[in-house]
Amino acid sequence: MLKDYYFWFSQPSSILNNYDRLFGYIFLGLTVLGLALWGLAWVLKHPTVKTLMNRLAVWLFSTGFSGLVWFAFRYENTPIFGKRFWAGLAFLIGIIWLVFILKYFFFRYFKDKKEYDDFQLKSKYMPSAKR
Repeated sequence: MLKDYYFWFSQPSSILNNYDRLFGYIFLGLTVLGLALWGLAWVLKHPTVKTLMNRLAVWLFSTGFSGLVWFAFRYENTPIFGKRFWAGLAFLIGIIWLVFILKYFFFRYFKDKKEYDDFQLKSKYMPSAKR
């Protein structure tokens, strides 16, 4: 059913079905998880780890919140914005965004973390200016 053109681009019925509820729960979960990661990033001390957590939190919250906006339109039976196409578009944009976050994680994160840790180790033993 998810591969059907009619499912995505036709005007859904005025009654919410199981797929609509499933999308709503998924988007709600993404939003809550994004808020939880924001709280975790706020507590973390390491700036590189904090940057990664903030990127993940913004991605999760933005994808989840845009989906919840779609769900609100769907619940209110708004003709144009209530189509399932918008939920699929929110998922697609979220997946593309995730690719960029994974690219940062695999190609840049460990290098940045090592540079920061090395800098902290060096600055620990460097003499400071006397005041």
